[in-house]
Amino acid sequence: MSHLQAYDSDMDPTQVRVDNGWAWTAAVDLANRLATGERLPTIPSTALLDQGEVLHADLPANGWRFHPISVTYESPSAIALGGPLTFGIIAASSATARRHVRREAEAVAAPQWRPLGELRILTTDRRLLVWHEGAWASVWYNAIRELHPDIDATRLDMTFDEDPPYCLAGPWVPYLTVIVTTVLAQHRGIDAVTNAIRYPIIG
Repeated sequence: MSHLQAYDSDMDPTQVRVDNGWAWTAAVDLANRLATGERLPTIPSTALLDQGEVLHADLPANGWRFHPISVTYESPSAIALGGPLTFGIIAASSATARRHVRREAEAVAAPQWRPLGELRILTTDRRLLVWHEGAWASVWYNAIRELHPDIDATRLDMTFDEDPPYCLAGPWVPYLTVIVTTVLAQHRGIDAVTNAIRYPIIG
């Protein structure tokens, strides 16, 4: 993975290795360059991209997805020996235990932010190409409906029409956010991107 380690403002931050302390400087510098009319940087890709697709950055981030999961559980059982009173007490406590186990399983299965771990993200002019669990997954820009950047928390949440939301966090996420919003503005126009950017998701 190409983690970016010594930064110089005269250098292309996608071509040098920069430690996490310089990630914010690289993001600000890129934003300033774009504001003066420069184009996004391009770098060679070690992954096979689509014809004509351009790579802008190869960055690390921690990822989460907001979705439910399937949970199986066993209901507790009890054998009642004795008279009706003993049977009634055991049956009542067994029912309470089953409800408790079911509620716990439902809470675990409910939609929530679930960690994906550290990801490698290729940021192209068409998508985020995410390396996770030994395979590449594409997050296409044309599927993004809302962006929830929280620059202070170095976090970016993305929502979609049909797929579960993504959350990316880490020192290089502001740099990635600059690229994503720039590409979306090129594809859809400034007004569309402004409307797509929402307040950070809390939770």
